[in-house]
Amino acid sequence: MTAAIDEHLRGAVEAILFVVDTPVPAATLAELLDVEEVIVTEQLHALASEYERQHRGFTLRPAGEGWRLYTREEYAEHVERYVTEGQRARLTQAALETLAVVAYRQPVTRSRISAIRGVSVDGVIRTLLSRGLVAEEGSDPQTGGGLYVTTELFLEKLGLSSVSELPDLAPLLPDVESVLSEDSNP
Repeated sequence: MTAAIDEHLRGAVEAILFVVDTPVPAATLAELLDVEEVIVTEQLHALASEYERQHRGFTLRPAGEGWRLYTREEYAEHVERYVTEGQRARLTQAALETLAVVAYRQPVTRSRISAIRGVSVDGVIRTLLSRGLVAEEGSDPQTGGGLYVTTELFLEKLGLSSVSELPDLAPLLPDVESVLSEDSNP
């Protein structure tokens, strides 16, 4: 591939990445740009390396089933301040807790989520479904209840490729002794 074609292709890949709102697979880019997928994949890796070398304000990385631009983590505080100043549709504490249960226990039924949280989650599940963060995927063979899982949008919003990248919960949980001593104190 000549340098001029290479530069044009890289520019086209970059332009598409700037306008997509979900991760875009290399195969999709290859089809759009009428080149082989391996060539697009090389360009994606080259762009990611270039952004790293230049220490740009953003990075390019795989997420979900494709590739997407993300702001560099060290600038998160600035970006968060910008985004949240005008943000009105934030998730409630109940929605965040329910989303965490789904993320860590998926696939999970609504009744199991309610049992874990100790409250009804019907309204919260409807909110998470409408925002595209969870989806119903099949039914529990024992109870027939719908099974809920997180979506690609959930992974995208957290900048993850899969739920296996979620942090371990164990270090965040209280130790058994402190929970037992709290229960025994009136």
